[in-house]
Amino acid sequence: MRFTTLILVLAAASPAAAQSVALNEDFSGSFPPTGWIQVKLGPSSSGWVGNGRAWHEDFPGGTTENYLVAPPLDLTTYSQVFLHFEGETNYATYRANHPNSIGDGISNVEVTTDGGNTWTVVWTDTSLNSMEPYAPSLDLSAFAGQNNVQVAFYFYGTFAQEWWVDNVIVDDQPVPVLTSMINPNNGHPYFLLGQADFATAKAKAIQLGGSLVSIDSASENSWLLSTFGNFGGVQRNLMVGLNDVDLEGTFVWDSGEALTYTNWASGEPNNGAGGEDFVQIVSGGLWNDFNGEGAHGLVEISQPTIRATPLVASQLGTITVSGMRVGAEIVLVFSTNGNGPFSSPFGVMEVDPDMVTPAFPAINGGFNFSTYIPIGLAGATLWGQGVQFNPDGSNELTSPFEAPIQ
Repeated sequence: MRFTTLILVLAAASPAAAQSVALNEDFSGSFPPTGWIQVKLGPSSSGWVGNGRAWHEDFPGGTTENYLVAPPLDLTTYSQVFLHFEGETNYATYRANHPNSIGDGISNVEVTTDGGNTWTVVWTDTSLNSMEPYAPSLDLSAFAGQNNVQVAFYFYGTFAQEWWVDNVIVDDQPVPVLTSMINPNNGHPYFLLGQADFATAKAKAIQLGGSLVSIDSASENSWLLSTFGNFGGVQRNLMVGLNDVDLEGTFVWDSGEALTYTNWASGEPNNGAGGEDFVQIVSGGLWNDFNGEGAHGLVEISQPTIRATPLVASQLGTITVSGMRVGAEIVLVFSTNGNGPFSSPFGVMEVDPDMVTPAFPAINGGFNFSTYIPIGLAGATLWGQGVQFNPDGSNELTSPFEAPIQ
């Protein structure tokens, strides 16, 4: 292969498309977790306890009022901030704001930046039904750029509601990644997202280098249900990439794959009440169409993806690889001579390579680095593609990219 004088400058590697996480607590260890505190204000001695989740029961004995407060967060480098958590309310009618209220209870999420002297309410529990899980994502960008930011769960009530809280995440993404797993049957990484609508989940899937999942067999459907359907001990409806947005009744995979397998529940799809253009996996692994809101998106990475930031001559440009398998390595090839096809030992590439990098290891499913763009390449086009070498000895080509150099 031919080589140009394009110089690669390897910068600090970091996870591709990774969220910057300021707080991530699942309450699985000792309680309260390290750095968390509980501030009891009311006459009752009852408060928050840990049992795999944070749980507040209003015990008899007077009015309970307290805060479960997270450690101070440094958000000075954040331009946007989001709080995600999962919750559930029991005895919902004991809340003061319930339409059928029989109590004085209040459940809030509040934020302080002055050590608890003043608090800002950012969320109030308005759930109507007991034992119905919810998973809000709250925009806290008003606190971006600040230090000493603390999030708290505020409880008030006399013989009032019970409140479960779990999987508290503060990050810079509108939709969090709750967990990820490798499917041993195909080697593909899968990601479970927080609750979101279809468009938001699709955008997150693209950011991760994949698409909302396409299912081609009963075994894949079963694996998805057993792996993600009860994650964290909570039953979850799983949104997939199947939809009939373009033509009612004609379902297609968002990834473009052929539809060869379905597992519809009896009577589905029924487009109930109209506008049910999206598909979710529910209890038992069956599918139903729904309005595309409030489910947990499932993302599948079926091919490693390579992208480039806008490239400017005499400046550093960033090359990002996402969707890599665990334990894999990536070799990248570039060309300013033109695109392919080019017959390589690893298959037909869509790049005519004249520069090859060393092998880089996958870090959290990806790799990124910076490359210096020589001044003489202004006005040219850079083509790139990668070869992923998998731990099992197999290899696969990434998607290609084409980027003009300004």
